[in-house]
Order: sequence, then C-alpha cells, then structure tokens
Amino acid sequence: MNKLNLTTRIGYGIGDIAICLYWSGVGLYLLYFYTDVVGISPSLAGLIYGIGMSWDAITDPFMGYVAERTRTRWGVYRPYLLFGNIPLALSFVLLFWVPPFEGTMLFLFLLFANILHRTCFTLVSVPFSSLTPRITSDSQERTNLTGFRMMGAQTGTNLMALFAFPIIFWVGGEDESMGFIVLALVAGLSALLIHAITFLTVKEPSNDQGIERVSGSLKEAARAIGKNMPFWLVFSATLIVGITTIFFGNNLIYYTKYALNLHEHQGTILFTSGIVAFLSIPFWWFISNKIGKKFTWLISSSITLLAFIIFYIYEIDTLSELLFLVAFIGFGSGAGGILFWSMLPDTIEYGEVHTGIRSESSLYGFMTFAQKGSIAFAIIILGMVLDTIGFQANEVQAESTLTNMKLIMTLIPSVGIATSLVIIYFYPIDVKMHKNLLKKLQEVTE
Repeated sequence: MNKLNLTTRIGYGIGDIAICLYWSGVGLYLLYFYTDVVGISPSLAGLIYGIGMSWDAITDPFMGYVAERTRTRWGVYRPYLLFGNIPLALSFVLLFWVPPFEGTMLFLFLLFANILHRTCFTLVSVPFSSLTPRITSDSQERTNLTGFRMMGAQTGTNLMALFAFPIIFWVGGEDESMGFIVLALVAGLSALLIHAITFLTVKEPSNDQGIERVSGSLKEAARAIGKNMPFWLVFSATLIVGITTIFFGNNLIYYTKYALNLHEHQGTILFTSGIVAFLSIPFWWFISNKIGKKFTWLISSSITLLAFIIFYIYEIDTLSELLFLVAFIGFGSGAGGILFWSMLPDTIEYGEVHTGIRSESSLYGFMTFAQKGSIAFAIIILGMVLDTIGFQANEVQAESTLTNMKLIMTLIPSVGIATSLVIIYFYPIDVKMHKNLLKKLQEVTE
C-alpha cells in the first residue's frame, strides 16, 4: 500500500475541497460578516472568532487521541467523514445566520454558534488529515498524495473566493445577510457530497500499517511529541507564519472595499490569488521532489516575502495592479500547503524511532492546534488593532486608518515569513534520512 492508485489520490485530494469550503469560508468572510453584516465592533468580532478558534485548537489533540484509537469495520479514520459531516454542514449555516438578538444575547449566540461549528469541524478535519500517514508510509508518495490534496484544498478555497460574493450580492442585494445563509447552505451540501465520494474511494489498508504501533496514554504521547525536534521546527514555523499572514488575508477585503473602492470585484480579487496558488502547486510539487521539502520552503517563502514588501512599497491605484500583486503573493504561498502537510507525516517516524511511541493523529492534533491557536491569537489582536486605527464599518475611513491598514497587512507577514526561513533552515529530515528511519522501524518490528 506504499504506492497508491490514481483513484485513491484523487478521492483523497477532492476531500480537501470540502474541508476548505468550511475553512476558507470562515477565514475569508467571518470577520467581515461580524463587522459589516451583523454590525458588531472589530474588537468584539475578533474576540468571538478567536475564542471559537481557540476551542478548535484545544480540542484537536484530544480528537487526534480518540481518532487513532477508533476501530470500526470502515477503518480508523474514515467513519468520521461519513458521520461527522451532517452536523458540520448544519453548524456552518448557523454560523452565518444573523439572529434577532441584541447586546449580551447576541454575543452569547454568536459565541455558541462559533464554538459549535469549530467542534464539528474538528470532528471531521483531524481524522481526514490523519489519513495521509495511514494509507502510505513512503515519503515521496506522501508528497504526491499531499499534492493532490493541496490541489483539492486550493480548489475549495478558489470556489469560495470566486462565488461567495456573487452569491451574496445576487441573493441579498443590499441586504447581505440572506446571501450569507444561501452561501452556507450551498457550501454545506457540496461538502456532504464530496466527502461521501472520499469515503467510497479512499480505503484504509487491510493491514495495520503502523497504526498498531500507536501506544501510550495522552500524557505519554504529549511527552513523546515534546522530544520530536523536527516536529517542533515545523510547528514553530507554521505558528509564526499563521499568526502574521492572518493580518493580510483578513484585511484584504477591508482594504479592497474602503481604500480602493473595488468592493464589487471582491470575488475576482480573492479568486486571482487562489487560482495562481492552485496553478503553482504542480510546479512546487515538482521542485520539492527534485531538491527536497526544506529547500523548496526556503525558495517559495523568499518569493512570498518579496511580494509582501513590494505590496507595501507600491502605490496601488487600479484593479489590474492589485490583481498582479495578489497573484505574486499567491504564487509564492502556493507551496505552503504541500510542504506543510508532507513534512508533518515524516516527523511521525522520526518521533517513533527516537521515543519508541508512535503518535499519528495525536501529532496531527497538536499540529493543527498550532495552526488554529495562532489564528485565534492573531484574529483577537487584529480586531483590537482595527479599532485602534479608527476603523468604522460601512463608513468612509480616515486616510491614516487606510495607511495603517496597509502597514499592518504587509510588514507583519513579512517579519513572520522571514522568521520561518531561519527556523526551517535547521529542519533535518530529507529523503535519505526518512528511508533510514523506516528501515530502523522495520528492523524493530521484525
């Protein structure tokens, strides 16, 4: 089962379309939905968003611990795709509903809907991600499988970027609230269908393939992960990049609407960045297989860093100029997903060799804990920063507000990406090392 057929690769890859309909739906639009549709302050919006994402981050390691110890006739992780998606779809609709409440009741309802959705998302996303090391142990095949997955992920993001505002404008007109409900319904039903296909086409191996070596209590798994140095390098780099790039992604809609007066082109702008990132995946996939994951990270991140610096320096006046710059950023960042999700499985065997404990889904849970925890922290800070610089939803913004908005959405990500370059420089696992790790594990099991 090390080499996978095309049906398995495609079936797993499209599964991330469903995951990213939810993920990008929240990441691209929830803060805007809270401030410009529900009508709450950026600080309060950031707090609600951040609490929900923090809850998601905290529950990920526990979900990983539970998932890798699940045993059913459908497999270890696949049952969660089958049974978890209905509550996930319903919670997504609830998330984008404007309730008829005010004050404390409004805050409590929005917080409840957010936490409910994040819980349902964890129930599905952690087992889905954990399928990668489950269905193949070959490092290069994991890169190939992750390539299909990242193409699926970027497709989901592109669909949400391209069609969200056209649906919102078409259904809701000036009242965007009804448009968000229809958008959530369409996304949820689509995700249900897609994950049904993934469940049918992706089969977990009939042999145990490493899962029988999952051992230890949650405390022991955490202790083992603590000694896994390559994991912590990927963890740290992801944490820092996740915190800082949020300041660009969540500000882009505001900057487009208030600084450039291009609100009607939101779908085109967001889609341009996404489609370029999508088209760059095969390129970065090829480069990664040729020169390794570490050096591909260094090259792609350097390109992204340059793009952010140019975005800050250049005076953007037209739609075409903005599209060029977001495309530049999309090209560099297109490598991020394939590298992140293909480096992570390799650290599983490293940890097992050096600690004697294999932590598959637990490690994925801790990794997504970093990703979501960084987002929660960044969103809370971003909400407060928007209030501090004087942002007022659906009002003409002061010139100083727009200047500061551009500053925080470019220079903060630049610092984060530069820091990640230094961290990943010390990442030790290459193809040769990983083959030696697998050889040692085979000797132990024999």
